[in-house]
Amino acid sequence: MNPLTSSSEKSTLKLLMTDASPSWGDQQYRLVREAVWLHERAHEVIILCAETSKLAANLKRNAPWIPVEKVRSWGSPRALLRLAGIIRRSQPDLIHTRSGQDSTWGSYFHLAGRTVVRSCHMTIPERVPICDAIRYRFGCGRIIAAAHVIKRDLVDRAGVSDWRIDVVGEGANLEEFHPGLDGGGFRAEFKIPPKSPLFGVIAMLRPEKGQRTFIKAAAKVLSLVSDARFVIVGGGGGSYVDRLYEKIRRTFRQIPAPVIITGYREDLSQVMGALDFVVVPSLDETQTIVIPQAFAAGKPVIASLVGGIPEVVRHEQNGLLVQPANHDALAAAMLRLLADRALRANLASAGLILARRELSFEEKAELVLESYFRAVDQSALDDQASADVRARGSERFAQSAAR
Repeated sequence: MNPLTSSSEKSTLKLLMTDASPSWGDQQYRLVREAVWLHERAHEVIILCAETSKLAANLKRNAPWIPVEKVRSWGSPRALLRLAGIIRRSQPDLIHTRSGQDSTWGSYFHLAGRTVVRSCHMTIPERVPICDAIRYRFGCGRIIAAAHVIKRDLVDRAGVSDWRIDVVGEGANLEEFHPGLDGGGFRAEFKIPPKSPLFGVIAMLRPEKGQRTFIKAAAKVLSLVSDARFVIVGGGGGSYVDRLYEKIRRTFRQIPAPVIITGYREDLSQVMGALDFVVVPSLDETQTIVIPQAFAAGKPVIASLVGGIPEVVRHEQNGLLVQPANHDALAAAMLRLLADRALRANLASAGLILARRELSFEEKAELVLESYFRAVDQSALDDQASADVRARGSERFAQSAAR
């Protein structure tokens, strides 16, 4: 039985979700999935994001039935006024903020008595700036952390009360990601032979995602397994992407190169179906949806020993963990899986069991909803306590005046 609070059994919520980020990543993908899931269950959802954000474009394309409000610049005080106007008109039961700037504006409304929940997807620095610590401690009613490591850091480094933090990790859509996915079309598109072992990284093209480490490891693997192939899937631009292409050009003399950068893809289930091995070589990572998706698809996983990844990937039980930025260790793990059929089958089987038992998106969405109702109930208790204090003060004043 789902352990929701009593209020969740008798009401639906009106929710205002905000995200100030202009980019697209796991955080925005998660927002869209949660918004659609909540909408399908009769909760009313409004989303506030930047006019030119990739989130706005995705919502227009994939969820046009969800109302979207937009701001020109989150850094301007006009965004605060815009948010105030939306709150005044819509009167949401709860505001869910996800990025730094919208969470800053959200703290004003929390202090004004609104119910505010904040997501935290990033690791907390060892020395937390005092302004950030204040926002974490006093700028929201509850925090939804993407990993237990984030919760520990919020408690230890920012002084947030343990009971105010709910941990809700990433979850995969088990109907979309499952064993037996057909990746033949993806392989054909990039001319990857059907029998070539294929390693893949699925992540935004950013330095902390470790694609350069993956390219270096690929070169070592290829020197021993000549038919191996490697793909880097994800959106991004700028000088880092240029450096990746240059790194591939200098490392590999073959034409076409055995490492392919595909760019952003929405057909991730087909990508996952094409891969034999999923690699997460991140230098810094709290959680990534790619690991639950890989587990759900029955793919063996190699990942970095960083952040919250070890909370999901258990070394030599359902995956292999390697030190970040160590291409020799990554190459050794890749070669080990290539050579040991029984190991990769056992890891994939254990990952699949974990995905079906604990890592479904449905289960994670239920936990988010539970956190919402906790926040709403908590606000109601706080309001009642404040009313009681005011009532007792008025009574004492009246009694004093009578004397």
